[in-house]
Amino acid sequence: MSDAYSRRLVDTGSTGYDRIAAGTVGIAFLLFAAAVGTFFGWVPTGETGGPVPGLTYFGVALLGLGSLVVGLGVASRRFDVATTPSESPGLIASTVLGVLWLATVGSVATWALGPLGWPLGVVVGGAVGYATLAAPEDIGSTLPVGAFLLLSGALVTAGVLGPGWAWESSAFGATFPADVVVPLVALSSSLLAGWTAGKAYGGFGARGRQHGAFLLVSLVVFLVVGVLAFLLVYVAERGIGTTVENLTVSAGTLLVALALPLFVAVRRGRRGLGSASGVTLIAVYLWLALAGTLALVGSGLGYAIVSGNGLTTATTTIQPTAAVGALPAAFVSGLAVLAARQATPWRPSDRRARRLKRAGVGLAIALAAGVIIELLVGPLVVGVSLVGTFAVVVCALSSASIAAGLPGRFRDGPARTPVPPLTASAQLLLLGVLAASLHVLLTGNSIGTETVGLVASGTVDWPFVMNPTQGLGIQRGVMPALIGTVWIVVGAVAFAVPIAVGAAVFLTEYAEDSLFTKGVDVATNGLWSTPSIVFGLFGLAFIVPRFGNSGSIFASQLVLGFMLLPLVLVTSREAMQSVPDEYRDASAALGVSKWDTIKEVVIPASMPGIITGVILGVGRIAGETAPLLLVLNGPVAPTDAPAVLSSFEVGLTAQPPFVSVTNPALLESASALPYQLYAIITAGVLDDMAFGWATAFVLLGVVLSFFAVAVASRRYFRRKLHHD
Repeated sequence: MSDAYSRRLVDTGSTGYDRIAAGTVGIAFLLFAAAVGTFFGWVPTGETGGPVPGLTYFGVALLGLGSLVVGLGVASRRFDVATTPSESPGLIASTVLGVLWLATVGSVATWALGPLGWPLGVVVGGAVGYATLAAPEDIGSTLPVGAFLLLSGALVTAGVLGPGWAWESSAFGATFPADVVVPLVALSSSLLAGWTAGKAYGGFGARGRQHGAFLLVSLVVFLVVGVLAFLLVYVAERGIGTTVENLTVSAGTLLVALALPLFVAVRRGRRGLGSASGVTLIAVYLWLALAGTLALVGSGLGYAIVSGNGLTTATTTIQPTAAVGALPAAFVSGLAVLAARQATPWRPSDRRARRLKRAGVGLAIALAAGVIIELLVGPLVVGVSLVGTFAVVVCALSSASIAAGLPGRFRDGPARTPVPPLTASAQLLLLGVLAASLHVLLTGNSIGTETVGLVASGTVDWPFVMNPTQGLGIQRGVMPALIGTVWIVVGAVAFAVPIAVGAAVFLTEYAEDSLFTKGVDVATNGLWSTPSIVFGLFGLAFIVPRFGNSGSIFASQLVLGFMLLPLVLVTSREAMQSVPDEYRDASAALGVSKWDTIKEVVIPASMPGIITGVILGVGRIAGETAPLLLVLNGPVAPTDAPAVLSSFEVGLTAQPPFVSVTNPALLESASALPYQLYAIITAGVLDDMAFGWATAFVLLGVVLSFFAVAVASRRYFRRKLHHD
């Protein structure tokens, strides 16, 4: 009797064969990660203190992985498992495996037999390629790969490729020791094993090839992401010790800094609870784990404040005070206010509720007006902090509103009294905290005491970031170079982005497709591929003589702006071209002018793409060194930061444009983190490698901060575009 009815058309469960294949993929992934870790010194390859060297473990892993791969192929051919292999693995697979065996056998045979090695490798590689092409897919895919893993594992386990072995290449004029060759072999072997096991997990055939290709690409992506992560951790590991040396911060400031990420983690975690998607549940668990970690840290800080016992490490001290710095409080509350604007607006229907809403809006307007007036003319009454007192009252009222609205969240039915929703009360509270923080920053008058309250300074003492470098090792700091880097990048972005976006608007919306636009395309692509040193030479020869005839911040801003301009132009133009023509047609059908359509439809829809170009460009210019060596011309260890904001001078003239704005600080030489890092590491000016690694760590933090601002802006415009 036929067994056609003994099998299901759709197999919804997992078999033992599937689980073995999935386990093989997991082992290949772990071997891949361990091989990558050896290049950063995190996985030992030499003596480990045990009976065998570290390389031997790689050999054992290769032997086990090879046995599993061979077993998958034999089980598919000899046993009744749910696989549907094709007649042949295909020409590409046979070519790759043939070349792999040719290189392997040729290298090993040349080392053992001399000149006869490569002819033998050609014979073996050709035979493997032909056998792979002629065999069924399950055998042709698994046996050559498994045999390669077994051969490699045997050579490593037997000590042939041991700690004392090295390959001297006459062609490259270099020596490759075993602690480099073995991880490379393990890296390539894990890729092959993951690809083959992925095909087996998919049952071979078209579905199996799709699984194998997916896993192969996933491992390559993991390699790219892993190298980036290892690079960041590698720099942080060597630079963070010097960076946080003598760092002192109050527990209250840290609690405020933890509040926003804790709220985001809890909110993201709660959104996905109860989801049926496994990926979503994993993300929920990660968010909740992060929230739990932040809550534990916050509990420790709260205990330190209550008990009065500070937390001290070798380089850092956490003071047990509830004093909060005005700058961190303003930063956190400002971000929270921007995030709270995305909440659902409160539209009350009750008359008393509408009065409460108008009162809240009035308080918010009064807070903003008081801060603006204080910024322009100073405190309203000498010796009396009207804005600060008013902000504290607003915070107290909004806190009481939040407390009154909490019981309603746990009670069914309408509330007896008109109480604003928690989102509205929280927004008013955040505005009050922001106004109080800005008041303290502007006036220097603290709200509260030095131990409990909002203070202007003193809650964070970070010598490396907040101080300049002084000679003879008295003090190491990067504040002037840090400020110089920020001003150079901000000035370059302010110069390049408006010009690039304007040019993109003209080329996309107004210019015809002609020889001129094609010439612009060639010119922008050529400018983006131009080496940075060429831009530096251009700045030295053309810009510097026209602006003070010496290196300056302004010349650096222009040079880096010219470097940023072509990329932002190209990405902005592509983003505008990707806006559907239906948007323009619909706007024109409503009688909207062309410019209003561009301003209200095209540019907002293309903002995510424009910001993507800015992100890529900032990542390049923020770390540029060659142009700054030619056009900045600042000291390696400056003692003063460039006072750009305080150097603006505005005056009235009798000639157009009747207003003169000057800033001498922009025409002065300064320093920047890449410039300083080059002098420390390459030129050996300060001869301090620890200081160099710490400077690199701070530079990395500055670049990532620019990235974070740009990514947050892109997410904001995308969300706004989708909501609208």
